[in-house]
Amino acid sequence: MMKKTLLSLLFASVATLAFPQFNMTLLDAIDYGTNANDIWGWVDPDDGTEYALVGLRDGLSIVDLTDPEDVVEVQFVPGPNSTWRDIKTWGNHVYVTNETGNGLLVVDMSDAPDSITWYEWAPDLPDLGQLSSCHNLYIDEFGYCYLSGCNINGGGMVVLDVFSDPGNPIYVAPAPPVYAHDVYVRDNKMYASEIYAGSLSIYDVSDKQNITLLGSTQTPYTFTHNAWLNDAGDVAFTTDEKGNAPVTSYDVSD
Repeated sequence: MMKKTLLSLLFASVATLAFPQFNMTLLDAIDYGTNANDIWGWVDPDDGTEYALVGLRDGLSIVDLTDPEDVVEVQFVPGPNSTWRDIKTWGNHVYVTNETGNGLLVVDMSDAPDSITWYEWAPDLPDLGQLSSCHNLYIDEFGYCYLSGCNINGGGMVVLDVFSDPGNPIYVAPAPPVYAHDVYVRDNKMYASEIYAGSLSIYDVSDKQNITLLGSTQTPYTFTHNAWLNDAGDVAFTTDEKGNAPVTSYDVSD
């Protein structure tokens, strides 16, 4: 049973368009001249170089952070114009979703920064149809990639294997066809933010061919945007995509 505790946090009001100077110093910035929509990171396992992976309305920007006072874009990967992108990594590969089309972007960083290659993975999946767009993705500790908010499976999760051959995702199975705005997975439990149902739902994904619902609860403003676990894995935090909505915590230890 999930026990709910509302956290009436005020930090959401702190975020402004201006750069907050609280214990921070701006070292450098890139003016893209367009809207950004997501950011992730990747560290080269060979030399430790850190890269920022920045989602833009028109593609993906890969930025070398070796000198934090002089950051350099080393590659721009163009893509369909989309308000939303989401970015995750596994090994030397980057995976990017968008809500317009062309499928899942797969970027090979093995020879970065000298050579960065990519292609768009948009297969026709059995009983689902052709993958074209997705809102979000998450890759768990085992190398399974969970796509959410796609044009197929009613927007419910689509599970891929990216550990066997990271450059060539393998379709594994669909999850229940309930639209999910965001997904988080750990210890074979999938936390689905089912925004239109207004619910946080937890699924057992230990058997990818038989994904089962463990429990579900409505979030306070019934427009569940995202969820994440604490380090111990016994508390889930959610937000609702509405003004003045609180961050909510749930005891998920049982």
